[in-house]
Amino acid sequence: MDSVRLDFKSDDTISSIPYINPLVEKRLKMKLDLIIIPILALGYVFNSLDRSNLGNAKTAGLSKDIQLTGNQYNLVLTWYYIPFIIFGPIMTLVTKHFSGKYNLPFMLFGFGIASACTSVVRNYGQLVACRILVGLFEAGYLASNVFYLSTFYTRNEIAARIGIFYAGSVLASAFGGLLAFGIFHVASTAFLFTWSYLFIIEGVATVVIAVVLFFVLPKGIRTTCFLNEEEKGVAEARMLSDSVDTLNVEFVWSEAVREFKTWHVYYRACISITFGVLLASNANFLAIITQRLGYSVVKTNLYTVAPALSASIVLVMVCFASDYFKTRGIIMAGVLCLSVIGYIILMTVDVAKQRGVAYFAIFLCTIGAYPMSVIFSAWVMDNITNLNARALTTGCLISIGNAAGLISSNIFFQNEAPRYISALIGNAVCAGVCMIFCIGYVVWMRLENKRRDRLYGTRDDITAGIGDCRDPNFRFRT
Repeated sequence: MDSVRLDFKSDDTISSIPYINPLVEKRLKMKLDLIIIPILALGYVFNSLDRSNLGNAKTAGLSKDIQLTGNQYNLVLTWYYIPFIIFGPIMTLVTKHFSGKYNLPFMLFGFGIASACTSVVRNYGQLVACRILVGLFEAGYLASNVFYLSTFYTRNEIAARIGIFYAGSVLASAFGGLLAFGIFHVASTAFLFTWSYLFIIEGVATVVIAVVLFFVLPKGIRTTCFLNEEEKGVAEARMLSDSVDTLNVEFVWSEAVREFKTWHVYYRACISITFGVLLASNANFLAIITQRLGYSVVKTNLYTVAPALSASIVLVMVCFASDYFKTRGIIMAGVLCLSVIGYIILMTVDVAKQRGVAYFAIFLCTIGAYPMSVIFSAWVMDNITNLNARALTTGCLISIGNAAGLISSNIFFQNEAPRYISALIGNAVCAGVCMIFCIGYVVWMRLENKRRDRLYGTRDDITAGIGDCRDPNFRFRT
């Protein structure tokens, strides 16, 4: 294929897209998979560690050591989510403008420093201040990663790639449990508590990873140093054939808000906030839920490892299946069934007498939660071809999902410990409602595609020149 720089406008046609050499495409994907995906996954591991380490620290006596009372731990989580939610869309647009090469390392560096500072807090106010800073710098991190990946991968590949790097967050739960298991053997000193070492190690490591990301990540296809001109041309042609409407898009606010003029973004928001409750519960309360089994602090953190590892394996498998069968909603509904079953079991069994059954239920809850954000993000990307609209909509929807953390952090009532029955009921209901939303959306999309085929005829599934889902040439990905 000739070296071509592609710069399509809205009136580009399918015939404008150059031939894609499959051998070059294979080589291109291998390079992207071996360079971009691993480094993003590593960054997301430490993002997740810094977000969820508070739950591990609580099991090691954080609340007692800094004299938290009542529901102050829940309030700490609430304060974290406020900047995390508000600044999510803004940080995603910043990533769109400056590229993930600059903004992703900046965010990692910021919350790494804030997390390390948590090691020296001595009271509720200091802990709140540190968690607000962590939430501020972590705002939009997932959405920025997802958007960044969508500028390199097509709709038929995006779920699997998001799944691989997102598995880092699930592995972080396992690694965080193992790390906590080792660190919590260290005795407190006059200056540092046992849990302080957890924040120091994870925070400093995050800063180091931020520096690595800055030097490894490319700004975009045209500035990718590990691709030759032929591979860059194929990469651009791939994006136009099955991802975006045009390349080299300058930020235009009217395009960014285009999706908000349709009902789809509001329906997707309902899906996002319901599965977001499940994700937040697993991130912040997995160790606390596992503590119900009656094990020691050290064993409790160790027993969070197996569910997280299992969830990471299932997550990747489900994402590859989603890409292979080109379906999102039905797979989301199927996985949500596991969460419903898991929470029902935890509500009904006597944990003290049936530890094995309860532990199995924790597996189901974890496995049923983690694939949701990945497949949902891919589903949103599939149906938004404009990069400006994609950046803002993804940032908003993921922030809305993160807002569910406000719900999750305030339904684990301390006076209900260790059963937390209100939280279990709330999570089960959210999983069931989300499942209904997903199935309903799939049914509507399939009926709408058939209606458009009947009125306008069938067409090749090419995204070049299609501005949004209201275009009669657009076909929804279900």
